[in-house]
Amino acid sequence: MHGGYLLPALSRLGSEDQRFAIAFIFYSGSLKRMAKLYGVSYPTVRNRLDDLIARLEATVESHENDTAHNAHGDDIDVGEDNE
Repeated sequence: MHGGYLLPALSRLGSEDQRFAIAFIFYSGSLKRMAKLYGVSYPTVRNRLDDLIARLEATVESHENDTAHNAHGDDIDVGEDNE
């Protein structure tokens, strides 16, 4: 096989963002529980989540732009159909 492989979007985030995302999932999205876990206020957790969402959107958008600019089909996207 030829071409580059991109990691899934969550894997391309920094380790702190990954830990935050995992905790968010484990706590069923409860920002109140996340605030207690991190020892910060609810608005602080909300802002951190908003920042994480923005970084994740940028990561996904960057991947989509890279894929769209690849006219030769050299990239093989794991988990997607490449027909």
